Amino acid sequence: MGQRIHFVVDPQGWCCLGLIIFVWLYNTIFIPKVILFPHYEEGNISVVAVLCYYFCSVFCIASLFRASVADPGKLPENPKIPITEREHWELCNKCNMMRPKRSHHCSRCGHCVRRMDHHCPWINNCVGEDNHWLFLQLCFYTQILSSYTLILDFCHYYYFLPLKKENWDTTSIEKMSNCCEDISRPRKPWQQTFSEVFGTHWKILWFIPFRRRQPLRVPYHFANHV
Repeated sequence: MGQRIHFVVDPQGWCCLGLIIFVWLYNTIFIPKVILFPHYEEGNISVVAVLCYYFCSVFCIASLFRASVADPGKLPENPKIPITEREHWELCNKCNMMRPKRSHHCSRCGHCVRRMDHHCPWINNCVGEDNHWLFLQLCFYTQILSSYTLILDFCHYYYFLPLKKENWDTTSIEKMSNCCEDISRPRKPWQQTFSEVFGTHWKILWFIPFRRRQPLRVPYHFANHV
């Protein structure tokens, strides 16, 4: 038997869920258009990176929809309690219905949920016994997609070579000068880029928030590339 659909009528939850979907649509359309496709066309990234981004994006929205409409473990109105398990049931003082122990009443949904963890407004649903695994999947893919997006943003501004299709208002002499510089200029190693961003060559200090950043002196042959 398939999983039951659970739809919560809650305007606040609809707003939160709509905001999440808007952010997902923005990232799914904006990031490939500005970063992935232009850098793929110029050979800075492979098709695997593009496919991986869409893979994470699809799995993220799929887990969101499944977690938001899946039955979290709603108890039926007249549950049949086996005689051998009656000692493990109790009466809910809010809806006056029998429920298994470790169940809780959700004021948003208006009923008791087995092993209820919490009511999440971002999925407009309770997180309970039957959809907890879907909620964990959503957290996992959201973290993966967010981290992937941040890495792409960082590489776009600090690691990838500037896009050749960008039109800058320059003179003929500056265009010729930039052309010669692009040919002769060495490509900056990623370690150098990270060191300049974090202000230290010690990689272990990149992860320490309790310190003060000191600007690094950029080597001369990389000075015009920053």
